[in-house]
Amino acid sequence: MMTASVCRTMRWTLAAALSLLLSACLTTNPLSSFTAGSEGDQPELTAAEKQLQEDEKRFFSTTMGGAFTGALIGAGTGVVGCHLMGYRDQRLRNCIIATTAAGGLAGGVDGYVTAKRESAGRDELRATQATIGDVKQDNDKLKSYLSSSNQVLAEGQARLTALRRDVQTSKLGAAEAEEARQREERNIASMTKTLDQAKQARTNYVAASKKLTGDAQSKRQLDAEINRMNQQIAQLEKTITDYNRALTVSRA
Repeated sequence: MMTASVCRTMRWTLAAALSLLLSACLTTNPLSSFTAGSEGDQPELTAAEKQLQEDEKRFFSTTMGGAFTGALIGAGTGVVGCHLMGYRDQRLRNCIIATTAAGGLAGGVDGYVTAKRESAGRDELRATQATIGDVKQDNDKLKSYLSSSNQVLAEGQARLTALRRDVQTSKLGAAEAEEARQREERNIASMTKTLDQAKQARTNYVAASKKLTGDAQSKRQLDAEINRMNQQIAQLEKTITDYNRALTVSRA
């Protein structure tokens, strides 16, 4: 039976884990203040911009949720392990604190790999294959995001070209033009946020790949999916570069 001190320690651990998870979930959507039907003079989102917003949410729910679920499971595994080792009182509390920091809360990748191994029954091949499935899922969602971002880019470039022409012909003043550009800046902010998250996901998967020891074929498949993510990240970087260039030209 667990002592009162052990229960208090486990409650503290769970509270800390939940706090970390909730803080991670409170991400700000750059488009959240730019939605159809919002108050003020902001234009309504186009179909492509709405799709971009939805694709961003789906991508974040995969990469953010997966990483922190792994971290929490890693922390929970440490708590159970300390209890099964028969530690009591202060020694048990010290073990829980140490394993939680090492296996979960302070290391999302370690927690993720631990979770994959546990769910695979400690079968390294199955754990590697499960990771391949996760990268593929993220890649598929990133592909959808790339498609909508390219459409938004094309629309933005057209608007910025027209905006520059209107400024040159004095149909719009400088202040009005700058206000109109805020729409494009919000779109770029959304793309940049997703790019940063994709890069972090890639870093995490590369680190996880180094910790997993599946067979040669599964490792090649995992590396191929990570390479596919690299290529899509490069495409999104180009989209953002082109969008920023169009924004700069509109001010010339």
